[in-house]
Amino acid sequence: MNEFNEKHIADLSAMVGADRFSTGPSNRELHLRDISFHQGSLPAGIIWPVATEEVARILAWAYENNVPVTPWGAGTSTEGNPVPTRGGLVMDLTRMNRILDIRPQDLQADVEPGVLRKELNRQTGKHGLFFPPDPGADATIGGMIANNASGVQTVKYGATKDYVMRLTVVLPRGQVIHTGCKAPKSSAGYDLTRLFVGSEGTIGVVTEATLRLTGIPSH
Repeated sequence: MNEFNEKHIADLSAMVGADRFSTGPSNRELHLRDISFHQGSLPAGIIWPVATEEVARILAWAYENNVPVTPWGAGTSTEGNPVPTRGGLVMDLTRMNRILDIRPQDLQADVEPGVLRKELNRQTGKHGLFFPPDPGADATIGGMIANNASGVQTVKYGATKDYVMRLTVVLPRGQVIHTGCKAPKSSAGYDLTRLFVGSEGTIGVVTEATLRLTGIPSH
């Protein structure tokens, strides 16, 4: 799907406002590829939600109208992860970029998916803490969770999955669920958090995460 009809455009504009939905060619081209060699299919439009409730409404609408949705973060993937392969709607989550809370005493931070890794570490660094996974690029936390990002520090610190404690996720039909908890240790029920980490946005869109932090090494 490379073009929306007038009803599609009216519906999506009404959900978020005309300033956060675009069918302009420059925005569509910008969200066509990441930094890999993979070539996508031109999306019909781009939408910028700013709250979980908006993500839920958008996904419910897309499900009812059979519109493919591709979540988008910083577009720094080298593997084609955010590339829209079927056109449709690209959901750009970069405006959901708030660090909701940092709890130094608990070694935790609550963040939205559009928070950039380096910005998170700038803020947590004020407390002598950091979020260790480092894929090299200044990726969004949502993108890192979706791809279970790792990098040069993984041998010592582990991958993203080792630092995700709790998620708020919107499922394809618009249902909102919460997985995991903020407790350091829990063995209650299925580990749904690990199911979503690394799922590349195929089974749900992460809209909030509680992350485990660790102390900045002295050298």
